[in-house]
Amino acid sequence: MGARPDKRADLTVAKKGLARGRKAPRGPMVTKPKNLREQVYDLMRDRIAQGQLTFDERLVDLDIAADLNISRMPVREALMQLVHEGMLESTSRGFVLRRISRQEMADIFEIRRLLEPAAAASAATRMTPAVLQKLEAAINDCARASDAGDTTAFILSNAAFRGAWLAEVPNVSLARAIARYIDHVQAVRLKTLSRKSVRQDVLQRLRAIHKAFRSGKGPDAAALFIKHVDAAVEAFQAEGED
Repeated sequence: MGARPDKRADLTVAKKGLARGRKAPRGPMVTKPKNLREQVYDLMRDRIAQGQLTFDERLVDLDIAADLNISRMPVREALMQLVHEGMLESTSRGFVLRRISRQEMADIFEIRRLLEPAAAASAATRMTPAVLQKLEAAINDCARASDAGDTTAFILSNAAFRGAWLAEVPNVSLARAIARYIDHVQAVRLKTLSRKSVRQDVLQRLRAIHKAFRSGKGPDAAALFIKHVDAAVEAFQAEGED
């Protein structure tokens, strides 16, 4: 498994991004720039999605605010939003990843099984050569990471594949819901993808999904995503832990 990215390095990059976010937009753009709370939320959400947080790590709003050189309030608001969404929980010593019960996990997989096939079917009709190229590049990155035994890199590449196809889902609210539930099972993903056999199985299914997307066959993509979620359930159940 690859080395986990340094927290301070992450926050240094984020600090630069926050500084850029305070600049006025150029040209005719009228899109409202994200405020500090939204930017901190995006940062922490990305760290969760990319497996950069462990159950032993505590997030302290004062420390994060100091690293980002911003006030405490937007940081705390962002962390509380993640608590509200069920990804973090508040303790007397900071915020930590929320441990999800096996029943909750089963419920999340059931929701994903209902949502992802329909979303994939709609995305299949909107694929462009550029998007297909992104998907193929992500698969190749997954293959290299798997061969190297780098679970973190595999998760990041898998997330890139997911992000590319979700961006093509015309129903934005549906895509956001799927992303949220996928982030909830990150702890399971960290465990299951550490096994080479699971990574190879995921790779095989990603290639099949890419083929369905390339052909523009929505029903085929939907059927493959049912298998994709079912395989994730099997890998989760094989862990045999509460």
